[in-house]
Amino acid sequence: MANKPPPLSIYEEKIELMGTLKTSHFSQRTARFLNPVAKNLNQSTPFLKPTQHSKPLFFKGWKPPPTTWPEWVNQMAGKHSAVWIKSGILDSIMTSIYDIPYNHNIISTLSHFWTPKTNTFIFPWGEATITLEDVTTLGGYSVTGDSVHAVASIPDLAGKVEVMNQFRSELVRSKAKKASHSKWIQMFMTNANQHPHENEHIGFLVFWLSRFVFPSGDKDSVGKHVIPIAVRLSQGVKLALAPAVLAYIYHNLTKLKEQNLNTCVNLLGPFQLVQIWGYERFPNVGPKSPNELRPGEPRLARWHTLNSNVSSPFESFIWRPYAVDLKNWKQPLYYQDSELVLSDSLSLDDDLRSFVCFVTPCELNGLGCKAEYHPHRVAMQFGFDQDIPGECDLSGYKFVKFFVPSRLFRPGVSKRYSDWWDNADQMDLKNGKDSSMGEGMNVSVERKKCDFERVDLSLEDEFDDILVSLKKICNATKRKIDSLKQSCVDVPQSKKKKLGSEIWNGTNDNGGSSIFLLHDASATLNLQSQEIKAADNE
Repeated sequence: MANKPPPLSIYEEKIELMGTLKTSHFSQRTARFLNPVAKNLNQSTPFLKPTQHSKPLFFKGWKPPPTTWPEWVNQMAGKHSAVWIKSGILDSIMTSIYDIPYNHNIISTLSHFWTPKTNTFIFPWGEATITLEDVTTLGGYSVTGDSVHAVASIPDLAGKVEVMNQFRSELVRSKAKKASHSKWIQMFMTNANQHPHENEHIGFLVFWLSRFVFPSGDKDSVGKHVIPIAVRLSQGVKLALAPAVLAYIYHNLTKLKEQNLNTCVNLLGPFQLVQIWGYERFPNVGPKSPNELRPGEPRLARWHTLNSNVSSPFESFIWRPYAVDLKNWKQPLYYQDSELVLSDSLSLDDDLRSFVCFVTPCELNGLGCKAEYHPHRVAMQFGFDQDIPGECDLSGYKFVKFFVPSRLFRPGVSKRYSDWWDNADQMDLKNGKDSSMGEGMNVSVERKKCDFERVDLSLEDEFDDILVSLKKICNATKRKIDSLKQSCVDVPQSKKKKLGSEIWNGTNDNGGSSIFLLHDASATLNLQSQEIKAADNE
């Protein structure tokens, strides 16, 4: 039986030729890489070029928060914020009150670059992904604490779980046949003239988890699967929600990438973090004037109610956007001007323990899905240098000593990595063979006349119905215009001359000038009818 290899340190330090992917100049310096690093090209993971969709992607975006939700959050925060801080969910609850309008173009384009094999985006200029740091920073979810799967059978809380299941069953047996979100709010939210529901806090957390964190297939229904988690959180127990949330995001990105083009994908839960990740990392893509944060607001509030109509390439990537000073936003302790070298894992505070989790490869266990986490492929997002990524053993890492880069440090790539990137067989997208890559936002379809991906429809048949209706309207309008023009033809010649003179001199107030407008409208509708017919044929 082969001996198991000794555990790896999370990072390694060595002298290498270092530079960037944008320059041919490399110089020798001390570099720090996240493990595993491939010792040779045979140990590296293959580079997979993203596949192109030949048709538009169809998916349904996330819903905005209910109108009564901010009020309920404020009521509960006044009573239970201390418990929320203890269980690590204060920030994630507060982010749920903000409305992030979903942008079909950005989600569709990012999904084009997604590679399920590595759970990363492979862009023409490099590799990047949504990390545990992004989920923690933007969503407010904790990366430390007990696993969400450790709450399934807790004897001392079983009674509370059963009570909440009974409330849910009561709604399922009602006329609606399900525990809808609106009915759940009616059941548990306390109005000014009512006595508080004794289980209101747990009911609140069940709703929050069902609507914003771990929704079920029916996104308007309270799921039974979140009740044990809500009960545990209500007791002040800290749970690591971030890994489960990120597993769900990876799972949804892969569903989008591999979807049957005749189906529609529901994007549920915290998938808006993907869009916010795009805004934070690509300034040329997101809204040009983010909201200014007020004291105490979460970072996600910068994008509240904002959307972007920009059709720009996904370039000018910011590797460490959270390292930059931002008014009224408190940076975590791992963003220091000076680098840190840590030797004792027991002495780490929560921020530094979180950073260790951010950079350690692992298996993400979500509710009903699993995904592999490969931070060593995107080391520059954490301030480390990038070398050729090796194959991962997701359980073979130990804390011997640890290094936290300075927030001012600008990481680079090794000469080995640069050569590997340039010579990768599948990377012909970099030399123009994949002309749609990086040229604009609408890269998830072949470059032919098609704007359908901008529309949030679940079935292609609906487009046919719209086209038929538009053609009927155009034909009816054209017949009306032809009738009006014919009535002008029947006017006696003497009146025509008089009318023409009045129109030329601008003296006719009885609709004479409308003849020219009608003529222009007729020409325009003829042109639109031809375009619709051409689009229908395509």
